[in-house]
Amino acid sequence: MALENYFDFAENDYKYFIESYENGTIANMMGVIAQGICEKYMKHLICEYYHPENISENEERNITLRTHSLNRLMKYLKNHMEIEFSKEAKAEMRIIDGFYFSARYPGEDSIELDAEDIEHCAAAVKKCREEILQIQKGFEG
Repeated sequence: MALENYFDFAENDYKYFIESYENGTIANMMGVIAQGICEKYMKHLICEYYHPENISENEERNITLRTHSLNRLMKYLKNHMEIEFSKEAKAEMRIIDGFYFSARYPGEDSIELDAEDIEHCAAAVKKCREEILQIQKGFEG
């Protein structure tokens, strides 16, 4: 299977994350991957199902597709596509939002993830994926 879109890449990363999680891996890259998974699932919805009506909307869409902020992506989906995640999914994704940078690069904002952080990562990717699949069914069905 060729990786052709955000969904394909999210699914590929999800498989790797879950296998690593089930093997007990505790590492900063788990947080980076988890945030990236949620990001790719949300960007998939924007790319596949949002159709800008003018140049301004298209520019905003393109800018949004360059962000790594899960919160910004959730707000975009809510405001432009009337897609809202459950309270649980939003809460878990807000916890891991920022791991893409803070768990990846050294500096005053860097952190070392622990087992509790990885549990939040797993909860976020599982809830995000579950809800994305349901949302996608609504568009396709």
